Amino acid sequence: MRWTTEDRYQHVLVLEADELLLPAFIAFWKRILSDGIANAPQWQSLSVDIQDRQVVGDTQGCLHAAFLNAQRRHCESIGHYAVRSDAFDLYQGPDEDNDDFNKRELPWFLQHYTTLKQAAMSPDVLALLQEINRIRPLRVDAGTAFGWFDLQLGQDSFGPLPEEDQAMLAGLDPVPAPPLANLTAGMPLDLAHELNAALISYTPEHFKVICCEITIGSEGGQPALFYKIECPQFPEDGTTVVNDRVHSAATRLVRAMTADGGAFQGLAIRLELADDGDWRANLKLLQAA
Repeated sequence: MRWTTEDRYQHVLVLEADELLLPAFIAFWKRILSDGIANAPQWQSLSVDIQDRQVVGDTQGCLHAAFLNAQRRHCESIGHYAVRSDAFDLYQGPDEDNDDFNKRELPWFLQHYTTLKQAAMSPDVLALLQEINRIRPLRVDAGTAFGWFDLQLGQDSFGPLPEEDQAMLAGLDPVPAPPLANLTAGMPLDLAHELNAALISYTPEHFKVICCEITIGSEGGQPALFYKIECPQFPEDGTTVVNDRVHSAATRLVRAMTADGGAFQGLAIRLELADDGDWRANLKLLQAA
């Protein structure tokens, strides 16, 4: 395995096909915790999520991590971390609907997160954990298709999973959480949440309101998504360029919304940071916006 950098992530550990995740996760923790100790004033928590490769030909999957500040935005000066491996391939069948795929994906997520917790019990990692916790208790939130839960490093169990995940583990159909304000009927909530998180991470920290329009057009004779991202308070800081995470999340959402062969109408997203530190989301089809 070797460390490298990407346009998207600054600290990337790339594994060969035959390399195991456990030793890679140990090296991953050592890099993250050492950087966290050196940059303690900047962060409040750490988030980890798995970006699986679901379609042949897509970018190799990874486990991604980022330090977050008090507003739950990525600490830009520290950078993003990732472990890239074919172990993060989980292909969705051509006839497999999203609910069936999510039921398969959740235990797979938890298996990888269990390995990540095991790696944190390595003596070298434990020593760094003790050091960083003397500065500030490190909360690590892990992502699933439906939300986030406390990884609870050093403990045998995870924190409570999102209710939808608990239902799936019990063999039940997940009951959707209360819908986002004005969320268009039929839009997959898990993919919408990921797109929102990607936009929050990508945009500048001074954006307390994020307005994003996604439309479809043609580029080089091929269908392509186009973006317009703005903040009403800082109109000069808007952009039509996005990173890989935003584009990947948007592409997955558009694919799901048009799975029945319908045309994509365009999407308007408004994210607003509330006083309690949480983000409020409003998503509408452009035709109805």
